[in-house]
Amino acid sequence: MGKSLFIVIDGLDGSGKSEIVKMLHNYLFSKSKKYRILTTREPTNGTYGTKIRKILGEEKDPDVNAENLLELFTKDRDEHLKNVILPFLEKSNEHELNIVLCDRYYYSTIAFQCTQGLDVRKVIEKNEKFRKPDIALIMDIEPEIALDRIKYREKEKFEQIGFMKKLRKNFLKLPSLLSDNIKIVDASKSLHEVFEEIKKEVDKLL
Repeated sequence: MGKSLFIVIDGLDGSGKSEIVKMLHNYLFSKSKKYRILTTREPTNGTYGTKIRKILGEEKDPDVNAENLLELFTKDRDEHLKNVILPFLEKSNEHELNIVLCDRYYYSTIAFQCTQGLDVRKVIEKNEKFRKPDIALIMDIEPEIALDRIKYREKEKFEQIGFMKKLRKNFLKLPSLLSDNIKIVDASKSLHEVFEEIKKEVDKLL
């Protein structure tokens, strides 16, 4: 079996995650012809992911439906790993490096559903069986700046200042709760500066 790398970018909406994932994809793609890259995201467009998107788009109260969402996110992740992430990571040969870039992972579930009021231990337990990434880069930003960045689009149920302030704190607690390789990245800087920092972290793993 060849080598593989599983990288997660996570954090608040409006932190620049999706942009960074794109930049990282392009950077790795141009860095070496030996790299095979898969970019993916959660929630997925699968059965459970579609249900999640519907709830996030239609509900207004960020505090309701926590148990149901935890269930859906866990099932969606299970499917995502089995059908997409693991098969890709496992089919590399010694001449290639297979890299998966994932926009959001169980860090979001722990942070969001705990902000919704669920017990942190319970949420962590639900996600313990899933493969740990080689690195998780958590984009940290003031909720006010994050909301300002996404003010031009339709808001989802969790994109409210009070909720996001608590959510940010929960994201920042993750390194003390999990034994994963988690790096908190200051996402309030310019996209270029943020990307430089992320590139350094990823280059260490290459």
